[in-house]
Amino acid sequence: MIGSGFIIGFGIQTLVEVSFTASIIGNSEIIYCPYLLIVVGILSFVMTPMGFYSIILNDKKLMVTHMFATFFLGGMCAMTAVLGYHLNAHVSIEIIKENRKFCVQVTSKDMETWMKQSIREDYGNPMAPHIQEEWNKAHQQFKCCGYRNMNDFVKSKWYMMQKKLPKRRIPDSCCASCATMHERFCVAFFKDPVQETEKLMVNQTICLQASEGCLSADTSIANREVCLQHSTDYRLSADAYRHTNGCLHPIRSTLEFFSFRIFIYSSMFCVILLLSTLIWLVVHEMSRPILPFRLIK
Repeated sequence: MIGSGFIIGFGIQTLVEVSFTASIIGNSEIIYCPYLLIVVGILSFVMTPMGFYSIILNDKKLMVTHMFATFFLGGMCAMTAVLGYHLNAHVSIEIIKENRKFCVQVTSKDMETWMKQSIREDYGNPMAPHIQEEWNKAHQQFKCCGYRNMNDFVKSKWYMMQKKLPKRRIPDSCCASCATMHERFCVAFFKDPVQETEKLMVNQTICLQASEGCLSADTSIANREVCLQHSTDYRLSADAYRHTNGCLHPIRSTLEFFSFRIFIYSSMFCVILLLSTLIWLVVHEMSRPILPFRLIK
């Protein structure tokens, strides 16, 4: 039952934290896997007392039902492990060692191509508003902007369809929130007090400037005008108020973490369930055989 609770918890965590990236990376397995884990965990949790109940009452029919149900759940776990492995292959970077001095990184082009196409063709598409919402959520959660960097939006249909001048080069979701500015420039002083004097002064200046527009370290945009370069106050650094790095690396590293654990946890739980099925079969055969041959003489 503890294992079932762990599987359910991990499935819910995966579903809440990263399942929204399915449309961004072009792979729905990040949605299917956590749902399968939750279903397997719930059914396994419910079936555990049923198994003990069948032993206490020596109910052979219930014991056989429990045995086949456990085997079925083991098969579901095996399928989840396969999906997790395929998802990991979709998002991961493979390192090939050619010799002792050099190695080559081979990346998954499917994911990169899909993200690039999603930004250029689908972001801002009124027929698919969920894609824009998911990209905006990714920008805020992973503190990134675009596929490679924030310049990706200049080549997108979202930028070309803008009629109001001057055109926005990045969406609002690429602007740093008050919480991000607080962590990046204000809290950084306490985390790393040993900094160069020039860098320390810059961080303090930006922290004080950001505090003028932020009442608290919340999710509101710190300074939208500066971020979108609509402000004439050139004392403020626009890049300091933006997420300038692309989303490819943080999304990839996060999904590598979750997909690998989906594969490992599903495989382990599959082995446990299949062993449990074998144990139930042996217990049943000791009292009332259902096979044409005897397991235990």
